[in-house]
Amino acid sequence: MLAVVADMSLVWWAKKESHPPAALAVGIAFNLCGLYIWGYSMRRGIESATAITVYALFTVAACSLLGWVIFKEPLSVANGIGMAFAAAALVLLSL
Repeated sequence: MLAVVADMSLVWWAKKESHPPAALAVGIAFNLCGLYIWGYSMRRGIESATAITVYALFTVAACSLLGWVIFKEPLSVANGIGMAFAAAALVLLSL
């Protein structure tokens, strides 16, 4: 969730005409928090192939979906199919 909020904040900052500094600060802060949590989990040996897969699938799918909804970015057929497969993979991993 941190990575998605950070990415959306940075995109919002970059695409706005006025470039609000708060969006940049939130994006950087959330990225740093996510980096710290990721490093802590790696140091403690909590790394798991499932956790890494879920993180990657969720981040890519959520950022693509939010980019389409919020920023009206176009999605190709391949994007739609990829998001559907990512959602299916997340459901299957949770079983």
